[in-house]
Amino acid sequence: MSTPTPTEIRQAVWENENAPNGLLRNARAEELVAAAEQAGDRGVLRTALFGLIKAYEYSTERGKMLVPFARLMKEWDQDPSAFDSMDTYYFHWMFKWVTSGMLSLPEVPLAAMEGWLVEMERRYRLAGFTERAVRQAEFDLADETGDRERADRAFAAWTAAERDRMANCHACELNDQGHHWYERGDDAKALEVWEPVLAGRLSCQEEPHRTLAKSLLPLVRTGRADEARAHHLRGYRMARGNESLLPTVGLHIEFCALTGNEGRGLEILTDHASHLAANGNPAAQLSLFTGVLVLLGRLVALGQGDRPVVAYEGQLRTAAELHGLLQPEADRMARSFDERNGSTVVSGRLAARVGRVPLLDALPLGLRPSAVPVAPVQPSPAPAPTDDVAELAVEARRLRSLGHPGTRAVWDRIEALTRDGGQSVDSLLAAELLEHTAIRTPSRAGFEAAVAAYRAADEPSRAAIAEVWVTVAAAQEGADPEEIRTLLATAAASAEALDAADSTRVRRIAAVDLTRIRLDGLLSGAAESEAGPAVEEFVVRYEAVPEDVSDLLADAETMLAQRAWAAQDWPLAEALLTSAAERGPGAGRPWDAVEVLGRRASLQLMLGRAEDAEESARAALEHSAEITDPAELGAVRLTLAEVLYRQDGKEAEAAEHALDAAHWFDAAGDTAGAGAMARLVLAQAYGETGRAAEAAEVLESALPDLLEHGEEETVRARETLGNQLRALGDQRAAAEQYLLATETAKGWENPFPQARLATMAAECLTGAGLSDEAEQAYARAIELWSGTGEPVQLARALRSLAWLKVRDEDPGDAAVAEARGLMVRALDAVAGDGPELVVEQARTWSQLAELITDELYGEDDDESEDDGADDSSAAVRREAVLLWQQAADAFAALGPDFLRDRAQCVTRLAWTERELDRGEEGARRLRELVEELKAPGAEAEVPRELLKQLEQQLKHLS
Repeated sequence: MSTPTPTEIRQAVWENENAPNGLLRNARAEELVAAAEQAGDRGVLRTALFGLIKAYEYSTERGKMLVPFARLMKEWDQDPSAFDSMDTYYFHWMFKWVTSGMLSLPEVPLAAMEGWLVEMERRYRLAGFTERAVRQAEFDLADETGDRERADRAFAAWTAAERDRMANCHACELNDQGHHWYERGDDAKALEVWEPVLAGRLSCQEEPHRTLAKSLLPLVRTGRADEARAHHLRGYRMARGNESLLPTVGLHIEFCALTGNEGRGLEILTDHASHLAANGNPAAQLSLFTGVLVLLGRLVALGQGDRPVVAYEGQLRTAAELHGLLQPEADRMARSFDERNGSTVVSGRLAARVGRVPLLDALPLGLRPSAVPVAPVQPSPAPAPTDDVAELAVEARRLRSLGHPGTRAVWDRIEALTRDGGQSVDSLLAAELLEHTAIRTPSRAGFEAAVAAYRAADEPSRAAIAEVWVTVAAAQEGADPEEIRTLLATAAASAEALDAADSTRVRRIAAVDLTRIRLDGLLSGAAESEAGPAVEEFVVRYEAVPEDVSDLLADAETMLAQRAWAAQDWPLAEALLTSAAERGPGAGRPWDAVEVLGRRASLQLMLGRAEDAEESARAALEHSAEITDPAELGAVRLTLAEVLYRQDGKEAEAAEHALDAAHWFDAAGDTAGAGAMARLVLAQAYGETGRAAEAAEVLESALPDLLEHGEEETVRARETLGNQLRALGDQRAAAEQYLLATETAKGWENPFPQARLATMAAECLTGAGLSDEAEQAYARAIELWSGTGEPVQLARALRSLAWLKVRDEDPGDAAVAEARGLMVRALDAVAGDGPELVVEQARTWSQLAELITDELYGEDDDESEDDGADDSSAAVRREAVLLWQQAADAFAALGPDFLRDRAQCVTRLAWTERELDRGEEGARRLRELVEELKAPGAEAEVPRELLKQLEQQLKHLS
């Protein structure tokens, strides 16, 4: 292989600087330094050395930069004039990197670092720089060694000195300044200093990545947990996989460990397990170890010490094993720094972080739960005031009579107190516990045992309702229809046989009647709608009784509402749901209205009445205050989230409720089902509020579940993820999601979704520089749009493909002809008189003129003297003039909303006239437009800057 030339080496250095950070980039930079030495060009060698130092700076091998920088210093000291202005700048800038890099290497003596600081100050003074960067370097040294008095002096001098070209970027400075207050225990001051970086007003290559991570615990400690969640989702996505940000990764792991997200922390550790091995940056490795140790300590405390986590030193380790290996190694590294520094500061900071206790029991992140089990937060009624079983039984029976959601918790408490020979129970309570067990784990045998026990305890009313449950359980277990009828008859006879004075008699009879209606359709095979008359009779009959059977009447009306919904009788369905929803609160049972109100909200949303739907959903949430079932709590919040998401300006609140819904569905064990749908709504709401990174993190975690929800939800999920990735600038990944969604929608009868997705894929492929793939996607989109009756979309796709055809610097005559043909097809697609069609006609004329004249400039650059070529160019320009005139006239007819488009066409037309040696004609056309826009009454509608631009163009043209 021949030795590369100096030009080739410079090009390779530039390419390597754009490569991902890491060992491969470092190795390539080392190769280029060797090649530069062989080339014998000192300028090229300096360029290669600069490239090598940059590569080391953004990797785990920062310590290696000392050697190449020493070579640069030697070059400088021999002949400073050989360094151009940019090399001079980089030389002094990298002095800071080397100074700070020494702090990360415990083998560098303290005296050497002090000497280097003196040298840095001398050279900066000679170069005319202020002391700002030097004082920051002094602060870093004093802070590392624990010299607090010196650190405070240096901090004051640093922040007081004038910012110049050697000052760190403002974002990095604020990161370090905020960290100073963080270390002093002033979370509020740190967050105040960091605010411009956290808000996105200041940024650089590694900011806000680092500051987002540093802000996590201060935000939680100051009660701003929602912001901490957002910063974690956004910040970890920035830091993930970047080996120059391992301390930042460690902070994210620590945050997860201290907020009840140990599973998420373990996922992050798994992604970065390879970095636990020794590297060239002991300080970064110690910081990563510290975050990992906090996590491992939490896992051990949660009883997960025996859980395998990641491989270390060639073996898969449990949490306890890894903790036992990393802690001594972290202690050793900390001592090595302390021995160099002459203090115990580093060991003290390690111990303080590792010894931290959790800040929150659980902070829902919105992500799919990991495999590490963490006890979810469960709702519960107020703690029972007593452990006396007799008193608890009285309370349980009271709550049961109300149908209260907290009933089960009291029965659970009684069961626990009486289990294994605890407090004694009488025959009635024993029967009730049998019923409670059968309700918790439904079975025919369980309910039959409860019936027998109630009979023995002389409790015929409870026996009667238990017989109803026997019938339902038998039907669910597949019993013969005749047997089910017999069981139902038995339950009916028991209810009828109750004493007329028994206050529950009517209620028991009503329960049997409603159960018979429900089961009749199942037993006879009749359609559900055929049960309508029987349900209506039930409502009429039991509305007339004095006893409270409001919950059964609400159930009946809900059945009728479902029948009306199936028949698309929307007014009747809504009226029935409204009546059913009013019965529970009217009888002092607000929780009964929750599910019905949720259904009414869904109906109203479907009918396009979002405000009414929101009112229903909010009422459902209000009435759910005493509900304890996590699935119900998730459902009511998901309904409200979906309703709010469909209304402009309410997406942020929708995200809050979707987040809560996902958390409750996780607690209910329905992560893959309703939990995934909640995360989809959460991601969509985040996306609409400009939180694309958070949306992508949430959706990527839930995507495997959502792919099991059918084609429509798969397409919805992939499109949403594509939108977020596109907003983040990851065009290639976005295109992949759009293409996968397109493939899923391939067999749909309506081609519109597939055409739209194919178009978005093509746009992203173009943005990613994958032109050939983009052409294929546009061709597919054009084919699909042709069958949708959407001429505007078809024309736009044709124009986009036309521009792709001439993307090369010299596309050739065939490509230009093909592009022209696509533009003509676009015009044919939008032929007609409608305003939308006229807009697209005008845009196509304008773009066709631009396309054909752009190609002329490349030909003109060849300076051809061929008269035929000149005639051809003139013909093309005359055609372009006509096209721009057509477009300008069309935009003029469309009104003031298209004034800018019209002005652009007239301007291009005028300059093209000049190229045809008809400059006066071009100036006349532009002058007429200016005079028209300056006419009395017209100026009020004309943007001032547009008129000024046109006047300047006219001046240049004249």
